Amino acid sequence: MKHEMAKKMVLFSVIGTIVAMIFMASSIVFPHPLLLVLAMSIGQGIAIFALVLYLLAVALDLQSSGEMYIPVEEAAAVEAPPPAQGSGPPPA
Repeated sequence: MKHEMAKKMVLFSVIGTIVAMIFMASSIVFPHPLLLVLAMSIGQGIAIFALVLYLLAVALDLQSSGEMYIPVEEAAAVEAPPPAQGSGPPPA
C-alpha cells in the first residue's frame, strides 16, 4: 500500500516539476517584467511543492524498506516450492 502511494507521489512530483519548468520557460520566451515575476514566483512554489512530494515519497520508501516488496504483477508468477517427496517406504 505504501509503495502505491509513493509511486503516485513521485508521479505528481514529476508533473509538478514539468509545470514549474513551463512557467519558468514562458518568462524566457515572453520577456515582460510582470510575467517574469509571476512565472518565477508561481514556478518556484510549484517546484518546491514537487520537491517536498518527492522527498516524502523517498522517506516512505526508506521507512518500509525492511520488508520484502513483491509487485502485484510478479506475485502471481511466484510459485510455491513442490512438496518434499520422501524416498523409501513410510516408517512402520
